[in-house]
Amino acid sequence: KGHLIPPPLGKGGRPPKKLNTKTWQPDEHARFLVGLEAHWREWSLVKEHVRTKTKTQVRSRANIYFRKLMQERPLAAQKKKANEPWTQEERLRFLLGLEIHGCQWDQLTQFVGTRDADQIAEHARDYFQKLEEDGREVQFYFKRAHAQWIQQQQQRRQQTHTSASTSSEAVRTTGHHDDGDGGIESGPPASIFMEENSGGSVGTLCDDDAALAPPAVHAEDLDSDAIKK
Repeated sequence: KGHLIPPPLGKGGRPPKKLNTKTWQPDEHARFLVGLEAHWREWSLVKEHVRTKTKTQVRSRANIYFRKLMQERPLAAQKKKANEPWTQEERLRFLLGLEIHGCQWDQLTQFVGTRDADQIAEHARDYFQKLEEDGREVQFYFKRAHAQWIQQQQQRRQQTHTSASTSSEAVRTTGHHDDGDGGIESGPPASIFMEENSGGSVGTLCDDDAALAPPAVHAEDLDSDAIKK
């Protein structure tokens, strides 16, 4: 992708041998954000992307960043239109909100702050479908949300099937009328074209499945290691 920043390389195109144990540099933080979006809490993979920090440093940096996202909420006036591309911060807010709130779209919408419920639901669909297309396993932290999302899709398909059956029955019932002589005259044949709208507005919220839900994430559960900027 065009927004990816390649890991730093030393002489001869090899990774640098020494880790930077001092303050985070802007380029390190930029690589950290890209690695976090790509690998989330798989700290070893995020560390490999940053290259110049240890796994502990990367994890500590992430927890400070998560706390920042939870404390600083975008203003309501910053709502964006559906055709505006998602920013990196919006995508990371979405992932953290998805981990905390699952498919409770109203709460997730408030957490992201700059997108409405329809845009959030569509982004979730694209995210899970991309994981399936890439053959990647859903991380433990998103298992609850993924199970709820699957349940929601099943509910939509069932509602569409029920609606189509009801409409077909109504056409068969109203497609005949009395011809005035006591007989029944058939009306013209009617055709119904139904198409499921997989990217439509948000339907009924999914019920929480406690058996599938990972432990809820709260600010007090995050690491408190400070990072000097």
